[in-house]
Amino acid sequence: MAHDDRLSLEQMLDVVRRIRSVMRGRPRDAFDADEVTQLAVLHLIQLLGEAASRVSAAFRADHPEFPWGEMVGMRNRIVHGYDHVDPDIVWRVATEDVEPVLAALERVLAAGPPPG
Repeated sequence: MAHDDRLSLEQMLDVVRRIRSVMRGRPRDAFDADEVTQLAVLHLIQLLGEAASRVSAAFRADHPEFPWGEMVGMRNRIVHGYDHVDPDIVWRVATEDVEPVLAALERVLAAGPPPG
């Protein structure tokens, strides 16, 4: 794994952990009623997509377990189509979709750089 890829993956891991921290124990109705939390989660999802977009094409091809297109696409939706962001999708990303990404990031980063 290239140094730049590792840095981007570490950034992604940090962001996913922060999303989990913000969402921990927060029911949907509390999330819907709290604009500050919604904005924080949107920002973190945007950061996740930005970091994902910086991962090399070679690494992405070698790791199809990550939803690369969806992460980058969500970032683009938040940045360019912020007035059409579906709150149900934001909720799902923040409460469900981050879990497999977290597991994959921890697995890949624990493996360290390839021998060489």
